[in-house]
Amino acid sequence: MNELIVFLVQIAIAFFMSLLVLHLLNPFLRDVLRDTCGTEHSADFWTRFTQLMMVIAPLVIVIFNAELSSGTGLLQIAKPAYILQQTMLQTLLGSLVGLMFVGRIIYRAVLETVERDRAALQPQTAVANSVPNDEVAQT
Repeated sequence: MNELIVFLVQIAIAFFMSLLVLHLLNPFLRDVLRDTCGTEHSADFWTRFTQLMMVIAPLVIVIFNAELSSGTGLLQIAKPAYILQQTMLQTLLGSLVGLMFVGRIIYRAVLETVERDRAALQPQTAVANSVPNDEVAQT
């Protein structure tokens, strides 16, 4: 097999598998980011960031581990099924790394939002609980 064709096929597989993951993730991701960030502009930024991470991470791993014959003749003896399997494995590993990285960022942001909301509700609850019983009985 021509080395360049194999390399381009590996890149194409990684790219299209990344797009598939993004297609499945985007509808939910957008809502979570809008709720977490609070503004459309922030949600747009983090959506684009996530999309880039989910494409770049698998590509980096596939490119780094591409099945190229560096003078050893590996490409001539490697079967196309083996190359395909290794490419898909590397792509999925890259997707996993990207999802873990982005998931960790979103998880922290959601926790901060929940803690901020709880802190905002506590003074209101304390004020509502501090009304004397006599005033409640009169109303």
